[in-house]
Amino acid sequence: MHGKIKKERRGHMKMITAFKKGFLLGFILLWTSLSLAFAGNEQCLVSFKPEPSSLFQGGIAKIEFKVANDCLLKRISFGQKTVPFKQDEKTKEFVALVGVGLKEKEKKKPITFYFLKNGTHFKVSKDIPIKKKQYKAEYLKVKKKMVSFSKNTLKRVLDDQKALREVCSKIRPVIYWQGGFIWPIKSKILSPFGLRRYFNGQPRSPHSGIDLRAKENTPIKSPNHGLVVLVRNCYLSGNTVVIDHGGGLYTLYAHLSKVKVKQGQMVDKGQIIGFSGSTGRITGPHLHWGVSLLGQRVDPAMLMQLLGDDTV
Repeated sequence: MHGKIKKERRGHMKMITAFKKGFLLGFILLWTSLSLAFAGNEQCLVSFKPEPSSLFQGGIAKIEFKVANDCLLKRISFGQKTVPFKQDEKTKEFVALVGVGLKEKEKKKPITFYFLKNGTHFKVSKDIPIKKKQYKAEYLKVKKKMVSFSKNTLKRVLDDQKALREVCSKIRPVIYWQGGFIWPIKSKILSPFGLRRYFNGQPRSPHSGIDLRAKENTPIKSPNHGLVVLVRNCYLSGNTVVIDHGGGLYTLYAHLSKVKVKQGQMVDKGQIIGFSGSTGRITGPHLHWGVSLLGQRVDPAMLMQLLGDDTV
């Protein structure tokens, strides 16, 4: 009787040992296959070149990358936003633009690529560090009515700001811009991007663009191809034009004396869109030039460092 029980126990132990070996082997095979699959997925992103490699608050980066021939790139996201991209027909290299606002926190923000390969959907993510930047302060003296607003004036200011936000928040998948960008006017930067501004001693929002020196009625050019999406006389920015260059990239022109384009009009690189002036809240004639990317105001000078083309 005891011998029979011992044999049964030995049989059970062998079964358990075999099960453990089989389970361990299956786990190893599964882990190996998953690792190989993940490695294959990673290989869909043949190259990844962000310029610069990290972003400061209010900064912009150009992402250049290549995709393997057997992988289909479906979408790119940066944080929670979809990022349009374009491909060079000759080099087959892709390019996408990303940027962050002045209030962005210091962190690592992922840019994620969504692929389709052999009927399977998957994603590959790369982290882009966001770094803090300290901007200088600027103190300006303007007319009292440009700082202290009446109820009706405040409503107009808020309506202007809402219209600009709504226009620049749209991200169209089509990309109009081609090649390098040109300066709307070749001039000196009077006030850089990001300055913490004080009007008559009162703090206001940081400078959301750059001020370029320009005499009254100096011709202003479109820096690249695009669609005019807003022409508006604003209380603070005066005669204002916004151009959509596609892919969530917009340029804004303020304080114009005259506007030479209409809303809904396509413009070419180098086309005159208006003339500099001193309309709105301003201490003297100049051009305020702003850039919005993926709904965030970014540094126009940074755009020109990355995509500027002085040969045009």
